[in-house]
Formats: sequence, C-alpha cells, structure tokens
Amino acid sequence: MSRWIRVQTAIFDHELFQAEPLTEREAWLWLIAHAAWKETRHRVGMDMHDVQTGSLFVTLRQLQNAWRWKSDYRVRSFLKVLEKHEMIASKSNAGKTHVTICNYAHYQEVERIDHAEKTQEKRTKDTNIPINTSSLRSEVKARAPEKTSVQSELMKVLDQDHTAAVIDHRKALKKPLTVRAAQLLAGQFSKCPDPNAAADAMIAHGWQGFDPQWLQNRQQVAQQRANPASRKLTHTDIWADALREEGILPNEPDSHSTDLLDAGYRNRHQESNVHPLRIAGARRY
Repeated sequence: MSRWIRVQTAIFDHELFQAEPLTEREAWLWLIAHAAWKETRHRVGMDMHDVQTGSLFVTLRQLQNAWRWKSDYRVRSFLKVLEKHEMIASKSNAGKTHVTICNYAHYQEVERIDHAEKTQEKRTKDTNIPINTSSLRSEVKARAPEKTSVQSELMKVLDQDHTAAVIDHRKALKKPLTVRAAQLLAGQFSKCPDPNAAADAMIAHGWQGFDPQWLQNRQQVAQQRANPASRKLTHTDIWADALREEGILPNEPDSHSTDLLDAGYRNRHQESNVHPLRIAGARRY
C-alpha cells in the first residue's frame, strides 16, 4: 500500500522556490495539483467547455511560465513523454491544450476525501468513542473551490507575466480591475490571435480598456500617414489629433465622430472650417 503525504498546491508559488525551474517530477505533480478535483466548466475563446475531474485547460506558454522552462519545445516534448507512458491524454482546442490525468483517482482518492467525515461519524456512533474530526474538516475545507479572482480570470487567456502587467497598468491609471471587468477584458483579448500581444498594445497606448477594432484603426491610420497620397486627411482628422494632444479627447483611435466634430446641415455633413490651433489656444484662456 502506498504511503501518503499532504502537500498544498501553494508550494508551487512559494517565494522561496520561485527562482528555480521545476524538475519533470515536479512538473508532473503540478499537473495533478492543478487538475479539476470535481467537474466544472472552462471558457476557451468564446465557448464554454466541460472540464471533467482530473483534467485542465492550459496553454503551452502558461506551462512554460509556471514550470520556468526556457522553451515551449521542452514543454511539448514532456507532454508527449507523458502521453507515451499513458500518464495523460491531451488534445488542442482553440489555442489551448486539454490535459487529462489518467487514473486521477489513484493519485487523489477523491471519494475517500468526500466520505471521510461520514465514515468517522459512523464509527463514533458505533463505538461511542469521541473522535476528533477537526483535521478532516480542515482537509475538506482546503479542497473547497477557490473564489474567482481578477488574476484567475485574466490567466484564462493571458500568461502570468502579462496578467500581472495588466493589473499593474490598471492600478497605475487608478482604475483597478474588478472581477467582472477582468472577465470582460479577457473576452476582448481572446478575440485577438495573440491575446498577450493585445495586452501589450493596451498598455503601450495607455488604454483603460481594449477593443480589437482599436488596433485595426491604429494600423489604418499608420498606413495612411505612411502613404498620404492614398488619402488626404480631413479637417476632422486634424482637429481630432489636436484635441487629443490637448487632452480634450481620449487617446483612442475612434474617439471622434462626424456628429461631434463636423459642421452639418440636416442629414448632410460638411467639414468644419474651424482651425484646430484656435481651439487648442482657446482652451488655455
């Protein structure tokens, strides 16, 4: 019979060992520790997927960062070794890898944990001997599902480093994320081919939120300025740029519309003849 020891999953995040890359044995234990201990659901892109007991959804980048390995090639190779020895089964889905631990119950004995208190109570009634069940209660309590957090929501689509960077960025803007805001932001990031690159763009441009359309607008503006002959800038465009520099408009690609900046008559809009420098100067007085 195998002998057991109890190890908290937090040991993988302990600051004393953060500088050390995990061994393959520790990487295997990490997979077991982070697998679902009961059936749940996980979001991949815009879809929700069932996660069976003993399985998890991760990206190769997440595993590389969590295990502190130098390349995702080593991660892929290790997963193939585990599959070859029938220790896991895996398949890719929308950029994420669905890993299932074979014989998960053999490592965790979930039923023993779930029925431990009932067994102890029955023995107490049969023998009339008081038994201290506080340790069992603490064990069951330790396996309670973790509360949803801002970090956990972002890490569904971002790696650990980008998650921390986005949280710090929002704090610097004095607009810290709530759990709901993190869910919405993660949904926007997931619409991009590379969510981590989308997070970098949000931080680089100083945006409070993110919309994939903003990146497309930025690229279009950059192309137009690189080749001005293809399209002549209108008064509205020049005006909007001046107002952004003055801080009147937010620094976002689609922060102006003809309704706000163009002079119109009924349903027909005309370009305003008001010079942007006059507007910028008027603001100072």
